[in-house]
Amino acid sequence: EGCKAMLPGDKIELREQMLDDLTFWVMALDAPAPRDQDKAEVRRGERLFTRVQCAECHVPELRTGAFPALPQLSHRRFRAYTDMLIHDMGDGLADGRPDFKAGPRDWRTPPLWGLGLSKQVNGSTNLLHDGRARNVLEAILWHGGEAMASRDKFVKLKPQEREDLIAFVNSL
Repeated sequence: EGCKAMLPGDKIELREQMLDDLTFWVMALDAPAPRDQDKAEVRRGERLFTRVQCAECHVPELRTGAFPALPQLSHRRFRAYTDMLIHDMGDGLADGRPDFKAGPRDWRTPPLWGLGLSKQVNGSTNLLHDGRARNVLEAILWHGGEAMASRDKFVKLKPQEREDLIAFVNSL
């Protein structure tokens, strides 16, 4: 009893209807459209993306299930470039703390769609869970653990092939 101090989160800032509207808006957003798909380097990069096995975890195409709340989203194919699964990414990306069942080396495969728009949308090209990679090349080079074989195949590519693969990722 007596005077209780307000804590962050004690004050409701969003009415329920506003939250419902915001939730619907986020659900109905479409994926960012890929760019430059007709460029030769992007097409070559896409083939290399598969060849070095980036597509094993950054799965190009997924399909939604039934979605009664918004039937237009039911059973749609979309190209997010993720498997949405947790993978061991090695000691280099370990943060020293577990999250639920994920260990300190475990990270969810992030979707790559829209990655090339990061600078325009976020004002930064920093990548990975903590922003340590300044660009796609650095993000790839930080891959370890289950992704080490793909990283090593990427490193062995010719310089132009590496640029093509990066151009593809940036086109998503």
